[in-house]
Amino acid sequence: MNAWVYKVNSRRPGLATSWHFDNFFRSRRAGPCRMGGREWIRSPQTWARLRQVRAGDLFVCYQSDERKIYGLARAAGPGYENLEGSGIFDSVDFEPHGLRLDVPVPVAHPSTRAVFRHVAAFCVPSRGTIHALRRDEVKAVLALLARFNPGQRETIARYANEGTGSGHTARTRTKAAEK
Repeated sequence: MNAWVYKVNSRRPGLATSWHFDNFFRSRRAGPCRMGGREWIRSPQTWARLRQVRAGDLFVCYQSDERKIYGLARAAGPGYENLEGSGIFDSVDFEPHGLRLDVPVPVAHPSTRAVFRHVAAFCVPSRGTIHALRRDEVKAVLALLARFNPGQRETIARYANEGTGSGHTARTRTKAAEK
């Protein structure tokens, strides 16, 4: 299982995306949630990273305009081309709901800066929407999420440790499911 940071920004210059991670966490949708698309993912670095995403991969949900982590999500299947045959991997489906943190974790807080300044995904500037996390980075980030959310400590650990091969059911994207 891989771990990734998925960055969204509700305020992009010249564009009114008006999208926030709470849209995902508050959704009552029963099936997978499409994340990305041609209009959203335009970075060749992110296209390359999406080629590596697999079902069950962990995502840290980062609202970059607020510089806060709002929760965790899981890939329902591998990254894929929104326009089949284009070679541009610009989408991934998240399993429904994810884990919304009670207290979003600020990346620029004095007590978190020591960790986040060493994780490229949280440094300014960082290119792309999706960034890979090394195992040591995942461990440090999860520890901070638990520290800011002590009532969710066990839930965070359990969610982070779910993965393919440990009883976690991953959905895969199929043509039939799209119709």
